[in-house]
Amino acid sequence: MTRRLSRRQLLRAGAVLAVGATLGPALPSLAREADSIPLVAGMNSHAWCGPDTPIAEATASLPLRIAYGWDVADRRWLAYAPQTPIDSIGVLQHGQPLMLMMSADASWRQPLFRGAMPEPVELPVGWSFLGWSGLRETVWGAFGQEPLGSVAEARRWNTDLQEWIAYTPGQSAEELFAVLHPGDAVWVRMRIGGARWNPAGGVIEPDRAARLVEGEITYYHPSLAGGVMFCPPHNRYDPTDPEIGAAVTWPCGTRLRIWRDDRFVDVIVQDTGLLGHNHVDLSEAAFQRLAILPEGRVSVLIEVLAGPE
Repeated sequence: MTRRLSRRQLLRAGAVLAVGATLGPALPSLAREADSIPLVAGMNSHAWCGPDTPIAEATASLPLRIAYGWDVADRRWLAYAPQTPIDSIGVLQHGQPLMLMMSADASWRQPLFRGAMPEPVELPVGWSFLGWSGLRETVWGAFGQEPLGSVAEARRWNTDLQEWIAYTPGQSAEELFAVLHPGDAVWVRMRIGGARWNPAGGVIEPDRAARLVEGEITYYHPSLAGGVMFCPPHNRYDPTDPEIGAAVTWPCGTRLRIWRDDRFVDVIVQDTGLLGHNHVDLSEAAFQRLAILPEGRVSVLIEVLAGPE
């Protein structure tokens, strides 16, 4: 069983090295300090940390069967197989994540990178395969700690165990996935769009103020209790459920955070109706998190936390 460590335990154990402890996720960082990455026979998940180099040249010394890369912008796989015409990767760019199928163990020597860091890439909602080229950094430093932040989950392939190990912001970290090391590659699932990835700094959160829109809330008429809601799986409306919201501005399944001053409630769009733009009709329970029922209609700020699953 994999032991889980809290942030306090890791700090006490000295897992956060001084060279990386002050590097925030939104800031460019230094290139990695190591120039060799151990690989094993079978599947490996690592990133290219050197300067831009043709993949045929970068992997020439490896017993490589096939390599897969991920195009974040187009959300598609790329591939390279030595001594075949298969090469949709072409040039390995700094920070490029790869899945490497090896026929034998090897040590991958990569030239040190001394150039300017590439521009951060925008991350779409859903899964993206990303490379880490910075100094050692904690997973919460790279991906955040907020349970409902931009990052829903991160996963790294453990070469020794040949299995994926996950980190979920807001929860304690696995012992084997508590610190990012130079050359790590990770799958990251984003709840919301607009965040960017710096391969040496981590997730750069979008400006939350730019995501807030003015809107208004009301609440369901009591006579609608028990009625079937529009969105699949067509649950029945329960006035005591604080996660129910109806809207036409956002599609079914969208998770919204609705703010009134310093208070907020998180709801999921589960229904529709004769509603205006940026108008959310809430269950009585959700409405009462922000107002009292006699207020009826209240001006709010609305933030999209996540699109439909």
